[in-house]
Amino acid sequence: LFNQADLVWKTNTGPLAHTILFGVEAGFQKTENFRTPNNAAGTVNISAPTTFAPSPFLGVQNDNLVDLNLVGVYLQDQIEIGRYFQIIGGVRYDRFNLEFDDQRIGQPDFSRVDEVFSPRGGVVFKPIENASIYFNYSKSFLPQSGDQFNALTASFAALEPEVFENLEIGAKWNLSDRLELAGALYRLDRDNTRAVDPVTLLTVLTGSQRSKGVEVTLAGSLTDKWEIIAGYSYQDAEITATTTAAPAGRALALVPEHSFSLWSTYQVLPRWRVGAGVVHQGDRFATLSNAVTLPDFTRVDAAVYYALSDAIDLQVNVENLTNALYFPTAHNDNNITPGAPRNVR
Repeated sequence: LFNQADLVWKTNTGPLAHTILFGVEAGFQKTENFRTPNNAAGTVNISAPTTFAPSPFLGVQNDNLVDLNLVGVYLQDQIEIGRYFQIIGGVRYDRFNLEFDDQRIGQPDFSRVDEVFSPRGGVVFKPIENASIYFNYSKSFLPQSGDQFNALTASFAALEPEVFENLEIGAKWNLSDRLELAGALYRLDRDNTRAVDPVTLLTVLTGSQRSKGVEVTLAGSLTDKWEIIAGYSYQDAEITATTTAAPAGRALALVPEHSFSLWSTYQVLPRWRVGAGVVHQGDRFATLSNAVTLPDFTRVDAAVYYALSDAIDLQVNVENLTNALYFPTAHNDNNITPGAPRNVR
């Protein structure tokens, strides 16, 4: 159960116009985890299967309850200074309380409370009505229990939250009423990070990381019938503090330097619309070991749309139209996941 309430107040103080945002967020999450280990023994020949009997039940692997209680309060002021400038500043306070109750006999329980302030600020300059240049700073955090908050161990309970600090400068330009071009340079620093060790497969601290790069996007309508969304990014991501998991300078896993995507649709007839697109990612390392490289790939997708009535649309999507063999991700250096072959929805 989560609830968020916002209050927006617009007022003036002399020549300055203020848009003040005040908000409160509260939430409660209860998770139940029950898992038994893989008790099967032996192998099965799928071309000549025989009777297969698993070994006796070995007991319960996980049986726990996790309670999450959180509350956040935030305040922000967006100040307009004349027609050309805006200044944005704000801060958020979060109290994050996680309790882990192991139901197995003789197993310890853990808890962790984090209280964190997250500031943000920015400046926007509008030299002309349809264009703006901005600078933004923000800081946020993620508890070491992960993004689903469904587990806690003795190691994680002793760790400070992962901290994200982001600097970004960019511009937006409305080429027309229906088409926007945007670009940004950014630097994201992460501290107290962790990852899976490629050798031991255990979760270890990786110290700190830095990702920096550039993003460019084009989105909107080129004509009354032709819509497009395209994006390109260059990213350089590496470890910035040596730990037992990886030395400083080693590249992060699953981060391509170059990636590109394009999707476009065209209204060929009043009721018929077609779409096509391409997704490209450069090569990237499977894990922090940097010993295995996933090759670059390009995937082509397509779609057909039909308006059956004003209230009902029919749509057929084809993913991986050329049936390319590609590998989008990996769990470790010898567990590589292939992408889906051609499929229709």
